[in-house]
Amino acid sequence: MTERLTEVEARRASVQDLSAVTDAMRALAGVWLQQALGLLGGARAYAAVIERALGQALALTDAETGGRPVNGGKNGEGRPVLLLFAPEHGFVGAFAERLVEAALAAPKDHALWVVGSRGAALLEERGRAADWASPMATRADGVPATARAAAEALYKAAAAHRVGPVSLLFGQTIGGAPPEIRRETLLPLDPARFPQPTPGGSPPLTNLPPAALVNRLIDEYVFARLAGAAMESFAAENAARLAVMLTVQSNIEATLEDLTGVTRRLRQEDVTSELIELATGAEALGGARRRSGQR
Repeated sequence: MTERLTEVEARRASVQDLSAVTDAMRALAGVWLQQALGLLGGARAYAAVIERALGQALALTDAETGGRPVNGGKNGEGRPVLLLFAPEHGFVGAFAERLVEAALAAPKDHALWVVGSRGAALLEERGRAADWASPMATRADGVPATARAAAEALYKAAAAHRVGPVSLLFGQTIGGAPPEIRRETLLPLDPARFPQPTPGGSPPLTNLPPAALVNRLIDEYVFARLAGAAMESFAAENAARLAVMLTVQSNIEATLEDLTGVTRRLRQEDVTSELIELATGAEALGGARRRSGQR
């Protein structure tokens, strides 16, 4: 009985240690999620400003080219690219697997680019190595560098005519809710996406020829969209991890409650056994003394 009690108490201590680790991970995920949600508004506003500017610049280009369509960005005649933003680390439940399954559902002619080591590893496990991979930011302030790395890789591949249409695949959380999966087209640009200038309004003052201005704004637009997708993904990763840690913590609390009950029962049984042994010993001793007195 004592040996079993020792085992249960050791297990209870291990579960308490796990609870402390889970608490720390839950707190950290909550902090990063709140920071990401706070920054998402700025990222979306930044992209909206670039979209309005592109709409105005495209109008200037239309006036100069007679309405001919503009080549929509840094994409050539190469393979279509699906750029997946995935978690960098684990403990996100089935979220990473869902993203990878969505990526694997893309047509076979697509090149799979991955931001996020966890996503790249899962793809490789399924027999589809990423055509390009880069780590995902592990802090909110690292998201711009992550987006910049992806943008530079896209520009380099486009210059070598290895990039066709580009789509983005990432997770999105609304207010910290369990994340959903989104897929959006990045390139080629759809001019209809951008707000058009108000008819009869004054054209903006520019210091560049319209075509050069459009190219500059396209670069900025691509970066804004990549940064937005990366921030959405960072928020979704932490929302998923927070949900997992809350579930784990609930299970740990239930396990601790059960182990505490078992510990109390075993201790009570030990005490009862000791009392029975004492009573039995006292009775045996008294009987021995009585028998000795009779002789």
